[in-house]
Amino acid sequence: MGTMLDSAPRPASREPIPRWVGVSLLVCLIATVAAVGVAAYAKWTTIGKISAVSFLEAAPHAVPLPSGAREEHLVLPNSSADARWWVVHTKKMLRDGSWRVRGTMLDNAPDGREVHWSSLLMWVLAVLAWLRSWGTGDPAEWFVADAAVAAGPLLMVFLLGGLGILAQRALGWRPAIFYLLTLLTSPGVVRTFELGEADHHGIVLAFASACALCLVAGGAGFARRQDEAASHWFMASGVAGSAALWVSASTALPILAGLGAGGFLTGWVFVRSKEPSPIRPDLWFVWGVAGCLGSLGFYLLEYFPRHMSWRLEVNHPLYAFAWLGGSWLLCRLLEGRREGKFPLGKPGDWIKAALCVLALAAPVTAITLAGDRIFWVSDSFLLALHKEYISEFQSIAGILRWKGQEQSALVWIILYFWIWVIFAGALALSISGKGDALFRRALLLLVPATLIMQGLAFWQVRWSSAAFALWALWGLVTMAALLRSDLAKEWRTIALSAVAIIPWLAFLLGPLPAAAFATKAERTCLDAPLGEDVGGNLLIRDVTHRLLQASLGKVPTVLTGPNTSTEMAYHGGVRVLGTLYWENMPGLKKAAEMFAATTEEDTKRLLAEAGVTHIVVPSWSNFGEAYAKLLAKAQGQDLAGPSYLDSVLKTEEFPVWLRPFAYPIPTSTGIDAQSVRVVAFIPAQNKFEGHFYRGIYHYESGQPDKARAQFEQALIVRPGEPRVQTYLGQLGVDAP
Repeated sequence: MGTMLDSAPRPASREPIPRWVGVSLLVCLIATVAAVGVAAYAKWTTIGKISAVSFLEAAPHAVPLPSGAREEHLVLPNSSADARWWVVHTKKMLRDGSWRVRGTMLDNAPDGREVHWSSLLMWVLAVLAWLRSWGTGDPAEWFVADAAVAAGPLLMVFLLGGLGILAQRALGWRPAIFYLLTLLTSPGVVRTFELGEADHHGIVLAFASACALCLVAGGAGFARRQDEAASHWFMASGVAGSAALWVSASTALPILAGLGAGGFLTGWVFVRSKEPSPIRPDLWFVWGVAGCLGSLGFYLLEYFPRHMSWRLEVNHPLYAFAWLGGSWLLCRLLEGRREGKFPLGKPGDWIKAALCVLALAAPVTAITLAGDRIFWVSDSFLLALHKEYISEFQSIAGILRWKGQEQSALVWIILYFWIWVIFAGALALSISGKGDALFRRALLLLVPATLIMQGLAFWQVRWSSAAFALWALWGLVTMAALLRSDLAKEWRTIALSAVAIIPWLAFLLGPLPAAAFATKAERTCLDAPLGEDVGGNLLIRDVTHRLLQASLGKVPTVLTGPNTSTEMAYHGGVRVLGTLYWENMPGLKKAAEMFAATTEEDTKRLLAEAGVTHIVVPSWSNFGEAYAKLLAKAQGQDLAGPSYLDSVLKTEEFPVWLRPFAYPIPTSTGIDAQSVRVVAFIPAQNKFEGHFYRGIYHYESGQPDKARAQFEQALIVRPGEPRVQTYLGQLGVDAP
């Protein structure tokens, strides 16, 4: 493929670019990569130190576990909940000898749930785990968690490096280096590739960026008829966009829609310009055909032949045909604009146009008519859960308010440093009239997609990384236009000085303090008292492994909060009910119903139907009350009724079918003022066992009076029981 600059006008009077500009950019890039590497190494060491801490008496893997259970001792960062499930799914894929995972039995017990995550990251983790296991004689499954730790930085090298190569091919090496610097010094972008945070966000960011970048490189829809390179760029854009759609439809769809709108605006505004490279509407149809075929191919790769269901939360043929229909309409509208006549004048055009409109409207129509039958994300329970309790669904202002930083202008300056700079630079170049046709077309092409994603990012922070990536493309085209411009010498010197200096300011605001913070965290991660995130993760890992070691041939099924559910499934292969994924809507509602049940009979029935064996409720992650409120809101009620389960856990008035276990939190964690309630659900437990084990619970919890009362009740049921007498004797010895 050729470059967009093949047709760029080159001012004869333009002064050569000083060498120091490129040198400064290159040195800054090297320093940035070094800082990112230092931060990654510090985080690697931190994870190793934390994972080495254990509260168990038995050594890892020393006690036989139930069939299907797994002991995972590596503690991933507290913020990487999704990475834990990527590990779980990849292990299942390797264990089953398959190459896709379409379901898991670890969630929504006892039924399990579907999995619609793209297989791409699982394949990456599987390959990395296989390479790590090479020569050890151990199965690759054992190294998947290690692969998840390292995957982020490795993907950063390949994906951002690939974007840099595309940018170099399209616009030259200096703009490409500047582009890489904007990406690597933007916290919103680097965050998606952090060590230990294996997830799909960085992958979709790269594919979506490549989709937009290839459109820019193809001339934004303007090229000479004989220029085949433009067709190749648009074809590549369609393939990259379809890959983004495969990895995350929710992120890719608004970007693709924005790029289509940008193509229409660019063609409509500049169609009659006298600049070289006339409009080529057919390029947009090439884009749509490539995107449609790519989307269909990825859909078949992921779901053919047994899982081709109607799930519009992810890549689906309806989106592929909508893309194709929209691109045909765009092509015809731009042709009509170019030729100055009605675009549907040929025989059969009305029929084609009607079919394309139907294809374009089909996804929205299907979601509107079928609702949560094919689009679970629209369910009122899930919407309320996302809005109120999941951080990535909060607004930027809400997140800053929660951190007590809403009034800090400095926070907003640092957070949006590159956006302020890039927007100011693009605006200045536009107002001055020094931006050439390539710049104006490329910028107008990117405006709708960028504004859409930035608006979504203000609404929910999960869109921020994609918005930052699109702003970085603004920086790329602005930088390239600046280097092509014929500014007066003094203004050119000022502009080039800014180009050389500003990345260093971004380096001082982003990568450098991030490396210092990660290094400090590595030194202090095990200082007493442990942070609640570190200590809490270690405690849940400890509880999980204790439950597995105490289980006799059966993997436990645990009712607990969403975050703890993820931890226990990851650390031990424990079956849970309520993790925070749209595929698990039935499990979330089931868990909510158990915590919201107001009577003993309903609570007992729901627990039995789900096959629950244990209830685990950490005081720092108790989601029971939130579950009840969400369920009441989804059912149109103002307030939730009194929860029977919550009342039992607070008052410790356990019914005969619940057996509590004392779990004294090790004081070394620093969160010993908190508690972890661990209760076994045993419907067949008799009255004697109920009193006896409640007595043991109170005895081990340091409550001698309550323990004595329970043991005395046990003796009424079974007089002379030696085990009870032993405990009563010990209470007498322990009494002051």
